[in-house]
Amino acid sequence: MSSISIGTARHFHPAGTPGDVCRDHNRAALATVVAAEARRRGHGPDLSDEQIDECAESTGRKSPSPTSRKAIRAALGPPITPEDAPETVAAAVFDALPSNPVRVIGRDGREFFLVPLPATA
Repeated sequence: MSSISIGTARHFHPAGTPGDVCRDHNRAALATVVAAEARRRGHGPDLSDEQIDECAESTGRKSPSPTSRKAIRAALGPPITPEDAPETVAAAVFDALPSNPVRVIGRDGREFFLVPLPATA
């Protein structure tokens, strides 16, 4: 198992940051880690709760909440690519807020997740 983490809100935001901002950050971070494992296993957005749990467990995470499961499935949705129209890219990014990662395929074919980390409230 490799270690993958973009860090939790506790390590990113200053003390006193509102709880909802921290939850959005942590959900996006968790969704990315679990979705990356799901992609390695060949899963798509239709993966079962059991498959999500297996991926979470294999990355050292506990069983995700229903809202985090939704974010994981969203991260496994169709990717945006350089060929997509600007309106499509904008819709994918803004529809993902506040805590759903967006899958992206770069010009070189590599896959990435755009992760919405909230700024201060």
